[in-house]
Amino acid sequence: MEGVFDLSVNFSLYNGAVVLETSRSSVKIGLRDVTDEKLKEKLVKSLRNYSLRHGCKDGLPDCEFVEIDEETLRHEISLRYGQREREHNIAHEESEAGMLLDTLLKEAVSKGATDVHIEERRVRFRIAGILSDFTALSSEKSHELVRRIKVLANLNVLESRRAQDGQFVFPMGTPVFVRVSCIPAFSETGSAESVVLRLLNAERTPLSLMELGFTCGQRDILISSLKKEQGLVLICGATGSGKSTTAASLIMELGQLYGNKKKIITIEDPPEYVLPGVTQIQVNEELGMSFSDALRFVFRQDPDVIFVGEIRDSLSARTVLQASLTGHLVLATVHTGGFRETAVRMKELGVDVSEFSSVLQAVIFQKLRSEDGKTVCLEAQISKEFKECA
Repeated sequence: MEGVFDLSVNFSLYNGAVVLETSRSSVKIGLRDVTDEKLKEKLVKSLRNYSLRHGCKDGLPDCEFVEIDEETLRHEISLRYGQREREHNIAHEESEAGMLLDTLLKEAVSKGATDVHIEERRVRFRIAGILSDFTALSSEKSHELVRRIKVLANLNVLESRRAQDGQFVFPMGTPVFVRVSCIPAFSETGSAESVVLRLLNAERTPLSLMELGFTCGQRDILISSLKKEQGLVLICGATGSGKSTTAASLIMELGQLYGNKKKIITIEDPPEYVLPGVTQIQVNEELGMSFSDALRFVFRQDPDVIFVGEIRDSLSARTVLQASLTGHLVLATVHTGGFRETAVRMKELGVDVSEFSSVLQAVIFQKLRSEDGKTVCLEAQISKEFKECA
């Protein structure tokens, strides 16, 4: 069997399962609850499908389940997804960088930040869509912090001239999945990087539409849109405006409306929520699985509902339109600053506005604010006609 069977970090955190050992003939999986027969059945099925896809010629591997406690589970997840224990001979400055990073992440999580921006002389948090300064850094401390992040995310520590992406798990009380993006940036010192950490709590559950801040009237419009057999619900807004959270809530509403009678598939980079009963696909550009590629394969899965994490290019825009026209209900997000900008963006991507309008069920534009320590919708405007936005 080519490759190595593994579980996604979100699946592991949400279900309390982690691969402990793998070989050609067997796979050992640690479970927080070894009596969960439905989970074990799902894992065996996943292993079987993986084996068949990768041409297992020696029969299916044996699947062994062992019970592990919560502490062991989190330790194994951390080890498997990039969080490495410090070696005893670690340099003093590396240890300081580790403590600084721990402090920053704990503060970011406690304040409800979705992103941490680390630049040469400062750290900023994005909270409720607004980016604000958190602390100043010396150039030296910034470089040490970036190096520490790269170690955790299994990136090339010596490479600072090319963009790199990675991930690791931050083991708080509730483990946080951290997605890492590094990109070279100009600075007065001649060598700097901009690093952005996206913080994803894989154990969180989507809020209801009312909890998000939608009015009763807006919720009625959205529920009516979700009851359509085909069409498009477009969620737009700026970075950090909660588009993925709204999409997750809409998908959960679909589950309440139809139970298990709809095949729902999501295409995300990466999945920000674990959604029970939903097939979630993670985009991986390095392995040739872009949003557009995933969309083409998804049609063979006989879906009723498709969620596209982001319309990024002309191909994904056209494919979303095609899916909306051929008997599928499609939810999709797009990074724009308002209704008019959304119309302009679709035109730039080569979409026929009149055809787009014919399948559109609703366009949601939203912003966020922080209220009583919670992030809620500040503004959620909904339009049914795309032509009104043009």
